[in-house]
Amino acid sequence: MLKEGAIVLTIQGKVKQKVIKQLTLDYSLHENQGWYFVDYAVEEIPLHSKFDVLLEGESKKLIFGPGLFSIKLLASLDQFGNKLSSVPEGFKTICKLEFHPQAPVAIKKLSFLEGWDYNPKAISLSRRDDIELAIPDLVLSDLYRIVYIQVKNTFAHKTKQSISKKEFVDFLKKSFKTHSKSADQILETLMQMGKVTRNSENELELAEIEE
Repeated sequence: MLKEGAIVLTIQGKVKQKVIKQLTLDYSLHENQGWYFVDYAVEEIPLHSKFDVLLEGESKKLIFGPGLFSIKLLASLDQFGNKLSSVPEGFKTICKLEFHPQAPVAIKKLSFLEGWDYNPKAISLSRRDDIELAIPDLVLSDLYRIVYIQVKNTFAHKTKQSISKKEFVDFLKKSFKTHSKSADQILETLMQMGKVTRNSENELELAEIEE
């Protein structure tokens, strides 16, 4: 899956606030940013590097992406809180990351840690150019678009402009014979693509179909 020489940033978990406050005065975060414990880097990774692929565990199984979001490396600290100009090869670091449009669910679910702890389900960040996909990006994008249009057209008759998550999942399971977990993944992907949003009542709203 990963090409030789691929740039990979492996996140073990989120940094507890009390820990980052002890390491640096510049610990504040803006929206969609976070501090993370990062495992040994196989290659040096410059600051401001961007990633659009999520891989899980030691097998580096593709779980999200490519191209549905972007993650930017904003800062890198060593174990003493010293600022680094990169993530050096062979170093464990604490990194500040920024997510667009928002942090993927797999990142949000990571535990808060006080140090670099082994995580068998650690999340690795990579780039589309560094992985080999069985299906081209354009095909994946078109498949998600087809599903979205089917959902949009099916619920177009509703007077209410929103639907529940259960309605969405049940439609996918019935129409495409998907499993519940697959339906949840499709929903998450469509939300990352901006096709589906949650309103104040925690229901789903579908964006207009682009021509």
